[in-house]
Amino acid sequence: MTECAIRGVAVLPGGGQAPVPEADVTLDAAGVVTGIHPARSSNGLVLMPAAVDLHLDNLPARRRPRATVELDLERTLVTLDAEVAAAGIATVCVAARFEDSPGKGVVLADAVALCETVERLADRLAVDWRVHARVELTDPGVDGALAGVLAGNSRIALISMMDHSVEHTRFTSAEAHRRFYAKDWGVSLDQVEAVLARKREGAGGVDERRTAVAALARQHGIALGSHDDRDPDDVDRAHALGARIAEFPLTAAAARHARSLGMGTVLGAPNAVRGRSTSPGNLLAAEAVAAGLCDALCSDYLPSALLQAPFSLATQGHANLQTAAHLASGGPATLAGLPRPAIEVGRPLTAALVNRIGNATIATALWRNGHLVHTLGPSPCGVPA
Repeated sequence: MTECAIRGVAVLPGGGQAPVPEADVTLDAAGVVTGIHPARSSNGLVLMPAAVDLHLDNLPARRRPRATVELDLERTLVTLDAEVAAAGIATVCVAARFEDSPGKGVVLADAVALCETVERLADRLAVDWRVHARVELTDPGVDGALAGVLAGNSRIALISMMDHSVEHTRFTSAEAHRRFYAKDWGVSLDQVEAVLARKREGAGGVDERRTAVAALARQHGIALGSHDDRDPDDVDRAHALGARIAEFPLTAAAARHARSLGMGTVLGAPNAVRGRSTSPGNLLAAEAVAAGLCDALCSDYLPSALLQAPFSLATQGHANLQTAAHLASGGPATLAGLPRPAIEVGRPLTAALVNRIGNATIATALWRNGHLVHTLGPSPCGVPA
């Protein structure tokens, strides 16, 4: 590729730099930014640092689109790669559920297989795929399975400690917990109760597994996070074991305490776009952003939400667009120790070219490390004027 220019775009450079309303961005043959120049006109598109997603947890639903259908893992991951790229995400941490709950269709072997598949396919995909190991502490054997994977895997970027027993529910009541999971898993209330009973049986080893998982994170130098903290005591327990990320704090008090300890907070982009949580009564992402209690957003179950959320937050007046975009890009990258995307002279371009179509937001192009890895239509990079 010879030198080219992305013309007439609004630029959100990232890295604390001021936005440029109309600009031509020039790249050399290696995709390194050589200049950001005033433009003669605007095409209405926005060039912004590509998103970094710390938590994508929609793979099981994509693999099992019907109750009696299970698709091949490799093919599903390759298809999801295209969707994630179209959502403007350059680095994604796919959730591997280290959990053994056959009653809800989750088994440890799936987590191991996913980690192996990401390791094998990563170099051939458009997006930089990493793994977020979500470890369910109520299930025996999860710490041993995680240790086995870590011995031969280079793609795990984040480990989080979870307790999904009804005693530590993110819902306002045990009954709301049961009703939600009956719908989510597509099973009866009696079947949900059977799963919860099994988790109660494993509750006796939760503290030992929590300690073992934290030790594995330290040993391998991997970022460690807590999950669904409801109060400062939950935060303190995780922080004492080395957690520096609080994922989905349920209350403002928990989020505020986490930040007072130097922990980064992560909330869901779908929450920000929809204006509500899947668990009524919990902390809203928009409120956390407005109060300065959110350091990063993640896609959770909806990749497109991570690109949409900054625009939704800015439109609603919760943050300016530059600040909101940082929550989807530089913020999560910093928390997990991943490369921080930015549009800077002298750096290879890692950015999304964003088009707003009504209320929808889509990446018409995505660059990663200077390479154009996704585009809708002709190349957006033309001959410099």
